[in-house]
This record gives sequence, C-alpha cells and structure tokens, in this order.
Amino acid sequence: MESTIAKQEYPHLAVTMGDPAGIGAEIILKALRDLSLNARITVVGTTSLLEKNYLSLTKQGISGMANPAELSILDVGLEREIEEQIILGAGNAASGAASFAYLETAIARTLAGEFDGIVTAPIAKSLWKAAGHEYPGQTEVLARRSQTDKFGMLFVARSPHTTYTLRTLLATTHIPLRQVPDALNPELMSQKLDLLVQCLHTDFGIETPTIAISGLNPHSGEAGQLGTEEVDWLISWIESEQKNRPNLKLIGPVPPDTLWVKVGQAWYNPEATNSAYDGYLALYHDQGLIPVKLLAFDYAINTTIGLPFIRTSPDHGTAFDIAGKGIANATSMREAIKLAVDLTTQRIKG
Repeated sequence: MESTIAKQEYPHLAVTMGDPAGIGAEIILKALRDLSLNARITVVGTTSLLEKNYLSLTKQGISGMANPAELSILDVGLEREIEEQIILGAGNAASGAASFAYLETAIARTLAGEFDGIVTAPIAKSLWKAAGHEYPGQTEVLARRSQTDKFGMLFVARSPHTTYTLRTLLATTHIPLRQVPDALNPELMSQKLDLLVQCLHTDFGIETPTIAISGLNPHSGEAGQLGTEEVDWLISWIESEQKNRPNLKLIGPVPPDTLWVKVGQAWYNPEATNSAYDGYLALYHDQGLIPVKLLAFDYAINTTIGLPFIRTSPDHGTAFDIAGKGIANATSMREAIKLAVDLTTQRIKG
C-alpha cells in the first residue's frame, strides 16, 4: 500500500460486525477483499462468528471474500450461552446484546486513541431493546458515549455515473412523524446548519457552500394555506441565517416534492452536476431518506457529524432474510469504509 502519507499517519479504523445474525460479517468480508486503502482496518467483533460465516459461505461456493485469518480482528468474546443462541437469519436478544458490545468496544477504544474512526455494520434497534438497551440507534450511543450534545445524521452518496456527491442532513431523526412539527424550531435548525457548514468545510473542503433547506408542508405551506410553520418561523429563520452568514447561499424553503429534482438530474447526467447544491437540510427522516435510498440505495452512507471522530455506516439494515445466503451487496459497506478513510485522512492532514 503506497501513499504520500507516512505509514504511521495512515488512519486506523474500527469496523464493527453489527448484528451477528445479519449480513454484517458477509458484507465486511466482501468489502475488504482486494480493497486498496491507505488505512489500517481492524474488525471489532467475535472472531469465531466471523470465521463461522466465512466457512459457511465458502462451502456454498461464494468467493470474493477476505479470509478472517488475514485480517486484524479485535475479538469481543461472548459468553458461551450467548454465542450458542446466535443463528444467521434469526436475530434475537443475544445477537442484539452482541452488536451492542461490539459498538461499545469500538467507541471506548476510539476515545482512548487506538482508532481514528468507526465504520458500523447494521444493527436491529428492536433487538437492542430486547437485550435491555434503550437507544433509538447507533447514532445516539455514539453521541452519549463521546459526550456529544450537538450531532447530526448526514447521508453521503457518491454517484457512480457522474462526479456528483449528495450530502443530506436530517434536522430530526428517529421520532414519530406527529412529533416533527413540535421538535422543529429556529434553535434546532441553527444547530443543524452549524454542523452541516462545519462538515462541508472541514471534511469536504467546501468554503462557500450552497445549501438547500426543505419546507415542512406540501408546497412549503402555500403561504399558510397548507400549514403555517413556514410563514410562522421557517422563512424568517432562513432570511436571518442568510444575513448572518454571508459566505453561504441558502435556498429555501424549497417545496419537498421539488427539492430533489436537481439531485436526480446530477446523479445521472454529467452535464447537470453543477446544478445541484452542495448540501441539503431535510426536516425529518423520510423526507430526506426516501430520495437518498431511491437514487443511491447501494451507495448511500450514514455518517454522524459533530462527533470527536469519524463515524460512517452503510445505509441499510441487517437483512436477516438473506443472511448467510451469500447474496448480500457489499457496495454500501465498501463505500462507507472508503469515505471513512477519506475523511480521517483529511483530518490527519489538516
């Protein structure tokens, strides 16, 4: 592995196995096969389960995987009674407990300085709950353990058709839809905008970004006829932020049904890449993630911004229904690792 960066300055990344009953082990082994990186990678999980996955898939004639014997593995040992309950495709409280232990181990070692960033394989939130861990998701655990109050879920996808990179930040994340209007306010929006601007500057080198901000209601409220949040505070907030941030160009509130048109054009058409914006601020989970997953299901990456270290993750779930069958697509995991390498390298250089 040759690089202009000194070897000791290669970023060292932890890659967690996620729920061991899901596709995490498979996509990690596939992603690390012949993946040329200027980085050191350590898989955080249970060695015996990783090897069991590898042997099972190999017996099925599945190739194109890294051999666990050739990987750096931080073994998180499980009690025998827990490990014996873990069966591919059948997630349960035991697999939920294991995935939580992998994440906590990676966070602790990263905060101790052993790793520069974390790439997380998918977990099942319901199985965390079954194991006694009451968290909405991995993002919230990462924030709590690192004592981070201001953080955000940014979804990044690099088009395989053009040079365009989509960056979508969610203003609210894992809350019921009926709670979204009450959760949104100028203070929260300013915090999220701060995070997005800082990330675009620090991690992507964009000094004067153009950022599109979605409306909440159909047609952005139609002047109050279809909802009043825009006229009550969102429009005035955008105007105030634009005045206070002369280095930015803020567009919005853009009606949610047209916000993503330029993104779709830039994703497929090289001549349209300059028409889309540097960043998008969506107001709630599905408003931002339906277009992301529609365009870039295999390429989208979830990265938590605001943390003291880089964290990325594939933007898909555990896929228990196909676990162990050798058909899981590792593209998103591969892209998550590559993005984590790029972002940690940028921070090391900077």
